[in-house]
Order: sequence, then structure tokens, then C-alpha cells
Amino acid sequence: MDTDLVLDLFRRTTEEEDSAAKAKAKAKVKDPAIPGAAKNILGGLEDLPTEEEYEGLDLASFMGSLRR
Repeated sequence: MDTDLVLDLFRRTTEEEDSAAKAKAKAKVKDPAIPGAAKNILGGLEDLPTEEEYEGLDLASFMGSLRR
């Protein structure tokens, strides 16, 4: 991190700057595309396979096939 960025961490802000930063943060949170996109992605996922489907798989045999 640059020195000027570190010093900005300790800089006192005015009430105008604070309110402008809060308004900007609220505007980012209210963006409807972000929550909707996450819901669409999660809605499109299928359920995870059951553990029984993985019983036939053996990690040792897989690792052995990689060493060939």
C-alpha cells in the first residue's frame, strides 16, 4: 500500500464527505442486478449427488493412474 493511501486512513473527513460516501454505498447496495443474478444462479443449480454415487470411486486407483 502506498504511503499516501495509508495516510488517508487517518485523515479526518467532513460531514459532507461522510454523507456522500454513505449515499454512494447505499446506491451500490440497491443495485437490483446483483441479488437477482445470485438468485438466478443458485436457482439453476441442481441438488448435489448422494454419497452412494461416490462409493465406487477410489482415490488410490485414480492417483495410481496418474503416475503411469
